[in-house]
Amino acid sequence: MNRRGILAVVTVLVLVGLVGIGGVIGITGTGPAGVGSLLGDTSDPPALLHFESAGAHCTDDFMSNSSTSVVAGAENTEITYSRNVSLPGPSYAIGGPTFERMNDSTYVLNVPIEETEKAPRSCPGVARYNGTMRIPAGEDPWNLLIKHDGETVITLSGDSNRSLLGGSASVSGSVSGPEPTTNSTTSSE
Repeated sequence: MNRRGILAVVTVLVLVGLVGIGGVIGITGTGPAGVGSLLGDTSDPPALLHFESAGAHCTDDFMSNSSTSVVAGAENTEITYSRNVSLPGPSYAIGGPTFERMNDSTYVLNVPIEETEKAPRSCPGVARYNGTMRIPAGEDPWNLLIKHDGETVITLSGDSNRSLLGGSASVSGSVSGPEPTTNSTTSSE
């Protein structure tokens, strides 16, 4: 066989091998990110993976603390958020949450604070919840609004970028609070 013949056979074998590997990657959903995007997106849909709340209890030392953990993968980012909540009355507890996607890059975890039929405590009470959410990794920054009874308590923002070696993430948060008020009034005629 001459050089052209050998080169043609090697080229065909390489192309067949690449198509075979690409087919395996596309079918199994594995392989480096970036390759998956050429063969179809392998990200899982956004979801609330886990949520639990500790029972309410009385305490003299309430501390409104929260924690956030972000784990970025090639196709998905998992965000775990935990928070202490001061309950409005002795018969209130944390209810069942909802998690939804508002648009391409904004997600909302709404945690209801509900009145229960259980025997009331001797104090309004404090409870802690812990939730883990999954969002697809992407090129655009993401926002996660944490709401209690429909009111935003914090907005988490981050980047979950894909690369050939996996994902990376950074996160920042902004706390929502009551609007500042003034004692002056303004009128126009």
